[in-house]
Amino acid sequence: MDAVVTLSKPDKVLIPAADGHAAVTKADVFDYATRIADRMLPYIADRPAVLQRFPDGTDSEGWYQKHVPKHFPDWIPTVELPKRGGTVRHVVIDSVEALQYVVNQGTISIHVLGGTTSAPDVPAELLIDLDPSIDDPAQVVEATAAVRALLDDLDVTGFVKTSGSRGIHVHLPLRGDARFDAVRALSNHLAVVLAERHPDLLTVEFAKDDRGDRLFVDVLRNAPAQHAVAPYTLRPKPGAPVAVPLRWDEVDSSWHPQSTPLASLFRRLGALASDPWEGFDAARLPAADIAERVQRVHP
Repeated sequence: MDAVVTLSKPDKVLIPAADGHAAVTKADVFDYATRIADRMLPYIADRPAVLQRFPDGTDSEGWYQKHVPKHFPDWIPTVELPKRGGTVRHVVIDSVEALQYVVNQGTISIHVLGGTTSAPDVPAELLIDLDPSIDDPAQVVEATAAVRALLDDLDVTGFVKTSGSRGIHVHLPLRGDARFDAVRALSNHLAVVLAERHPDLLTVEFAKDDRGDRLFVDVLRNAPAQHAVAPYTLRPKPGAPVAVPLRWDEVDSSWHPQSTPLASLFRRLGALASDPWEGFDAARLPAADIAERVQRVHP
């Protein structure tokens, strides 16, 4: 890679100071992207991306950008995927320079699709989003423990991250031999099992009025064209909280969905003895294998 990305307007405030957090400038986000690239790129380098852009900062309206603008340089790879009535060309962030470039365009959050650039119809992982209906971190902690207990029963290794917004994401790495329809059916089965095991805590009801205070087990992202926040991406909230990978035992009474802002992320990484998501690729299983295990435990 011979490209060099020069940061423009480094002092521009992307996220204003609020809630006890200092303002986050474009230079802060650019520096973060440069330093986090080695950890982030393995999870996004072969995935079609969706950019959440705020060129004028979060005090102005941002948007999700799926189609690559014409002004993007040709050294940044793209992948063209079908959509209703045509196609959409997604950016693929496969290098630190590509990551720097999209940040220089006012990107704060990076989302990725479930498939890969070479197999867009085959999910690389199954995602369970624990989406709370009320502002109660303890409920999310309890729900996370419920998911872990089910995965232990199935002898399936999952990986947990805080979304950086309100809830928790649980990732199940897949071997890449099942299309979206099979993975969606599997994720629905898992969600129903969780809700049946914990009917007062969890629900699969899509309508918010039908959930009450229960936490929604959201598996809707396991579908073509759906996207989710990438590991280590920032979120457009005060302090730029990170969608940070965790160990399961870190989701405890001290957990808060926005407890790791940009300002403290590297202190956290420096204090870790090992990568919380070490062994992610080695844990990949065929979706059919997981489905058989679910069927045996919960027919």
